[in-house]
Amino acid sequence: METLKEVFLKKYPQYGKVLRVYEEVNEVECAFDSITKPRLYNFVQALNERVATNSAKTYCAMLKSILNLYSDMYPFPKGFEAILTLKKDATQSTWLTDDEIKTLLAYNPINETERAVKNCFLLGCLTGARHSDYIEFTEDNIVDGRLIYVSRKTKIKAEIPAAPAVLRILKENREYGINERKVSDVTFNDTIRSICRRCGISKRIKLYQAGEYITGEKWEFISSHSARKSCATNLYLRGADLYSISRMLGHSSVTMTETYICCGLRELSDKIMGYFNGFK
Repeated sequence: METLKEVFLKKYPQYGKVLRVYEEVNEVECAFDSITKPRLYNFVQALNERVATNSAKTYCAMLKSILNLYSDMYPFPKGFEAILTLKKDATQSTWLTDDEIKTLLAYNPINETERAVKNCFLLGCLTGARHSDYIEFTEDNIVDGRLIYVSRKTKIKAEIPAAPAVLRILKENREYGINERKVSDVTFNDTIRSICRRCGISKRIKLYQAGEYITGEKWEFISSHSARKSCATNLYLRGADLYSISRMLGHSSVTMTETYICCGLRELSDKIMGYFNGFK
């Protein structure tokens, strides 16, 4: 008989981290016979603290699908589906501007963990790639000035102009063996926030998250997800159409790309502004 881990990883091979969250917060192996309501509540709370609301919703749905499949074979607690059913909530995210990204590029890491996190985050900002993709990037991915790869998640070929800084980062990653370093999600997010704070990315902002408005300094709201969102948002602000951004980010649909645009309306044409300015 297959274990819960084996079944889960067979269906979701890229998401072993989901089960690790369950084990870390409950200090017990994630197994069919370890599922209880209190442990599921701990799991959901931990996800809400560590990842974006919609990501937590997706991860809970993954575990729920496996438990539903085996619900006739194991005595799971009544109502486990409700605990793992998170509502999709409207949420605002922040992103880094060009100048803030340049500040990160100039930042001198104080240790090897900072170097690894800084380089990985910047690759996300400058290529729009997922973590599972850019950790495998080498200089060979750059052909005729473009970075080319096939997304591991969507199996879609992505192609994006390679900024000179990308080649420099890839060379440094090879020199320091950064692609071989393993950094947990919690450590990654804590480290990139610390770096952003050191870089003075501290403008006070107000965002709608988890059903309420919260305020704080910008660095407090930066996470690994902010990298791809920064790339998509900055391309959009320059006038790139959603289809082009979608292809560059390796998305399977423009609908997904829309959720990565964090800013409001970009600069409007004189004709559009003329409409609003015409009413005195």
